[in-house]
Amino acid sequence: MILDFIRNKIVEVEPQPDGSVSVNWRLKDSLMDVNVKILIQTPELEIKEARAEMKRPFLQNCLPAQDRIEKIVGVRVGAGLRKIAAGLLGGDEGCDVLKAAVLESCNAAILHFTRYTLQAGDGLSDEEKLAGARANLEANPRMAGSCVVYAEGSPVMEGYRAGGGEG
Repeated sequence: MILDFIRNKIVEVEPQPDGSVSVNWRLKDSLMDVNVKILIQTPELEIKEARAEMKRPFLQNCLPAQDRIEKIVGVRVGAGLRKIAAGLLGGDEGCDVLKAAVLESCNAAILHFTRYTLQAGDGLSDEEKLAGARANLEANPRMAGSCVVYAEGSPVMEGYRAGGGEG
């Protein structure tokens, strides 16, 4: 007996004209086909819209996907997101596929804002890179503590005060 299993997953982040970001998460494998779309508003990084479509759900708990995914609307991307997503979307009655989709979508949105500070060899001096990362932090204050670039003690965060810039 020959068993096949093929899995494709893609996460796309598209900046919107109003400054928000739209994230499209798609998982298609031999067992399921799921598409999740999330709109994240800046600078507070709040989830404003969330939609899910399950063409081939593998788990019965995931059948009411649209109703479940709407629970995440209003949640902010930042500290505690994993626990909030697990409580709203996961567990015995939840859908772990949707929970993973939301977490991966939020990670993709964070990487969208931080990727330029992570890219090496862009011809800028270290001070110019730090200034750009700090400007990004000023424009999106919820980025503080969201990843290694904006972690407490990082060079970007030295002298930064939430809400007041450098201090």
